[in-house]
Amino acid sequence: MGVFKKPSISAHPGPLVQQGQNVTLRCHSLVMFDKFILHHENSTGHFQRHGEMLTGGYAPADFSIAPMTLASAGTYRCYGSLRRSPYEWSAPSDPVDIMITGLSKKPSLSAQGGSMVRSGENVTLVCSSESAFDQFHLLREGVNLGRHLAGGQSPCRALQAEFPLGPGTPAHSGVYRCYGSFTRSPYSWSNSSDPLFLSVTGEQPLPGPCFVVPVQTLCCPTLCHPEACSTTDSSVLHYLLHMDHSLVVVKGPSYLSEAMSQSCRATQA
Repeated sequence: MGVFKKPSISAHPGPLVQQGQNVTLRCHSLVMFDKFILHHENSTGHFQRHGEMLTGGYAPADFSIAPMTLASAGTYRCYGSLRRSPYEWSAPSDPVDIMITGLSKKPSLSAQGGSMVRSGENVTLVCSSESAFDQFHLLREGVNLGRHLAGGQSPCRALQAEFPLGPGTPAHSGVYRCYGSFTRSPYSWSNSSDPLFLSVTGEQPLPGPCFVVPVQTLCCPTLCHPEACSTTDSSVLHYLLHMDHSLVVVKGPSYLSEAMSQSCRATQA
């Protein structure tokens, strides 16, 4: 092994697969290999050849795993070889871990202090479950951000793990999910938690006065004639309420009277 550069391996539609679904592992390389060999490492650490496929030069090799079972979950690597030298293989590809999900109840994911934070504030996500998982895994947009051992109990006696993300930046914004698992079966994960939408906004604003900037006409009955007021459907009215230098969108009929009274008080003051 190691005579040629390592090929690449990828999982389609992704490395997290429900039991009974199909997954395709694709091996490809810029080297014109005639053959790709796929190896599988299971939870016991045993490596075995999963299969091999002849190709025509630059063509990739697609290995289908169907249907997905607990036995077929694990770590996969692929190798490339040339027909003229079958005993000379490339270096192994980087590993891809195929997880089977949905065999236990989903955990819950929350953000300490709320899911909307200011840039620079520390962000910590907490994954907890009533099941006695000893590992939790955090993913953002499908990318695995790592795992943590369960580190304590919540007031409801649910095991949980904290994922400190550090000072928040706009790059931390996105959709997060977490999973639970057991060390005795590392390739078997729970159902996904409900998604958590994390939003990191700009810098903390400086204190300032309260005033209203109307996008369309916003009238105080005591300060303008009724016929001067806008007759536009209130469901499409948008008003920017500028309070302490932070913009808030006020819209819809249930907020219209509140926005008008805010404007009146600010104007009269």
